[in-house]
Amino acid sequence: MEKDPQQVARLAEKRRDENWRFRTFLKMLNPRRQREANRIAEQYGHEAKSQIDCRECGACCRDNAVPVNEEEIERLAQCLKLSASEVREKWISHDEADGDHIDARPCPFLNGNSCSVYDGRPEGCRGYPYIDGDIATRMVSIIERAGTCPITFDMLERLKDAVGFRRYR
Repeated sequence: MEKDPQQVARLAEKRRDENWRFRTFLKMLNPRRQREANRIAEQYGHEAKSQIDCRECGACCRDNAVPVNEEEIERLAQCLKLSASEVREKWISHDEADGDHIDARPCPFLNGNSCSVYDGRPEGCRGYPYIDGDIATRMVSIIERAGTCPITFDMLERLKDAVGFRRYR
């Protein structure tokens, strides 16, 4: 399993066309095989997650804007011992398309590879890398995350082999 985020980014870019072909392959599976692919993807994702401590990687915190709602802003404020308005003023951006979000890259709460507000982090961070659910309908975001997240990259690469996808070498 490749754990180095920079190497994962290089490999994901190299396999970008293959990943798009895999997306098409998944969409063409019959419903029974799609359910099986979902089950395998979830299993592989959880296995990969057990081998990597996200708090030691931090790659997602360097590359992603994080959506936040008012409750999450309040939670960040409590964690930082600031008011919600101070948090909003210092770190929250707003636009009509994306709503409120932490848009700084890397995340302003990233300290080395660890989150300085781990207990107060937003739901978008808590749920990352979103490895559960219907894989075929989420392939666009999975392909994007495969270049950032070693967990997603590993799950995707193992899934290709498990479902009989033919790679071009």
